Amino acid sequence: MSPATDIVEVAGILSDLCERLRFPHALGGAIAQNFWGVVRATQDVDLLVSVPRIRFEELRAALAEAGFTSLDEEGNPTLLAVEGMIAEERERHLFTVARDLVKVEMFLPFLPIQHSILRRAVRLKLGSREIPVTTAEDLVLLKMAFHREKDLRDVRGILAIQKGRLDLAYVRDWADKMLPAESLDELERWILQYRK
Repeated sequence: MSPATDIVEVAGILSDLCERLRFPHALGGAIAQNFWGVVRATQDVDLLVSVPRIRFEELRAALAEAGFTSLDEEGNPTLLAVEGMIAEERERHLFTVARDLVKVEMFLPFLPIQHSILRRAVRLKLGSREIPVTTAEDLVLLKMAFHREKDLRDVRGILAIQKGRLDLAYVRDWADKMLPAESLDELERWILQYRK
């Protein structure tokens, strides 16, 4: 199996697991980017998932049964433990798991936009499955918030490719609530540039 196939398979397994446990979830990161913007390679899976802390043991058991492990500081696989998941989630609002060579960052919602992302996720075909994927609008907002150079390139790609199909009122409303003034101005310039 190629790395790309592995990533698609792992994303599908995670989505199936979340569906079974009834955890709202949405793929993000480069996988979502590849649906909406300029395609780029990825080595990992980003998944936003709403899991009540009281159900972490249930999630841990399901992940372990599906072949997922934790990673130690050197990146070696170790047994998944609820204590480690909770500690990492408290510190970073996510925890990391892996299956074979595929690393997964499981983000837990803590910002209002993340709850909106889960509600608005659209089911798209990935491999042989239909999986909830972060919308183009929400991906633009997240990438503007992270504001790394690669994220800004992705934003411009999404705006160019999705020209005329984006809910710009939604983007502007959330951008106004969550972005600093300079990022807001930058986004507005790009929206106007790519509308032509």
